[in-house]
Amino acid sequence: MKKIIRNIALSAIALATAVGGTLAQAQTWPAGKQIRMIVPLAPGGGTDIAARVVAQYLSEALGQQVVIDNKVGANGVIGVNEAARAPADGYTLVVGSSTTMAANNFLYKNPTIEPLKDFTPLAMLGTIDFALMVPTSSNINSIKDLIAAAKANPGKLNYGFGTSAALLCGEMFNAAAGVNIVKVPYKGSPQSLTDLAGERLQLVCDPLGTSMPLIRGGKLRALAVTSAHRNGLAKDVPTMAEAGLPLEHETWAGFFAPAKTPREIVQRLSTELVKIMSRSDVQARIIETGFIPRQYGSEEFATIHRADYAKMEKMIKAAGISPE
Repeated sequence: MKKIIRNIALSAIALATAVGGTLAQAQTWPAGKQIRMIVPLAPGGGTDIAARVVAQYLSEALGQQVVIDNKVGANGVIGVNEAARAPADGYTLVVGSSTTMAANNFLYKNPTIEPLKDFTPLAMLGTIDFALMVPTSSNINSIKDLIAAAKANPGKLNYGFGTSAALLCGEMFNAAAGVNIVKVPYKGSPQSLTDLAGERLQLVCDPLGTSMPLIRGGKLRALAVTSAHRNGLAKDVPTMAEAGLPLEHETWAGFFAPAKTPREIVQRLSTELVKIMSRSDVQARIIETGFIPRQYGSEEFATIHRADYAKMEKMIKAAGISPE
């Protein structure tokens, strides 16, 4: 009995020591160490640009440098995996999305993470509308033209994708329209858009904000946006429903920390990020990247994450997409 009591006492001491260490860590954080924000996408895209804007203001709020670390590969899987393995000490964050934190687990075989268990949502960055685009030199001027061309030339038209979100959009279009436009993978969105503008592809479905410079420059033409309502960046571009095809594809991006990050640190980060996303000057810069800024903190964001995880599974199965 004495041995049992002694073991219980030792366990209690160990637990108290661990809790005390965690509290001390949270109270001194961030202390003399830069914070890494992993962006699992190529530099230059809308998510990367928006993350850099937020990182700048977060550095000021915390009094500690927040640096962007682009970890590119496997449509975001590499960067997200690295974030999941990082110490849960508040010094590694990741910009996740409804694709990297949900859809990828149903688009690829043998997923290596469990987003709902491996991460703690901090705050949402925003939602983003996609657009189906063709080169301005194309004789395809509408969604009806695109469907007709694809049906007349099965397997001969190509669409490029540099992210899982763009892949999902392309495959959802194929399923909804009953066509077979062949997917061509790219390292990132900028590369696929460059090839589209160079007429080496026939179609790309990508965030409208990322594509606006090429649209304004006369290189690309947007056929339709995939949101329920027209986008303020291109009010003359119809929605997919207005164009005759009932398809919606809206994604979100937000900030996550590894699971088991101390609650005090999660709360501090969530509070500061929501404050940043509520600033009008930040919102103006975020809108230019194509995002619609949102101000959802940790708890609200976690609810959205769980709901969209289940939603993505249903959407991908309904589109007939088999895991690769």
